[in-house]
Amino acid sequence: MKINFTKKQYETLFKMVQYGYWVASDTEDNKEFSEVEQYLNSFAKDFGMEGVQFVKEYEIYDLSRELEEQLHEVINVYEEGVFRDKLAYHLARKEFTEESEKHEYNQEEAFKRIMELEEKYHLHIEEHGLVKLKIEE
Repeated sequence: MKINFTKKQYETLFKMVQYGYWVASDTEDNKEFSEVEQYLNSFAKDFGMEGVQFVKEYEIYDLSRELEEQLHEVINVYEEGVFRDKLAYHLARKEFTEESEKHEYNQEEAFKRIMELEEKYHLHIEEHGLVKLKIEE
């Protein structure tokens, strides 16, 4: 099978693979991911894409520091969003658990209350960041 890509489509696929590889390489045995990433990287020059070079010593296609930093900007924004979402989620769950000791909720009320608490924490984090986050001992 042969698939043809425009330069723009290749660049988009390249970014998608890099983002996916970044996530998968931390969570799985990434041999298959690495093979596909290297195969795709091998066409960068053919598509006029700057920032990918073959490193003969290691026999891999490697990204320049500049290209890697560009890709990591998107990854950093994503990770920051995930962090804030998870923080709001866990803070809401903690508060809900404490409330549940004093008040009994049915399933619908519990769901609604957790959503309210998550929203409260999302708004707080959006407004203040982590500045007002405090850990008590």
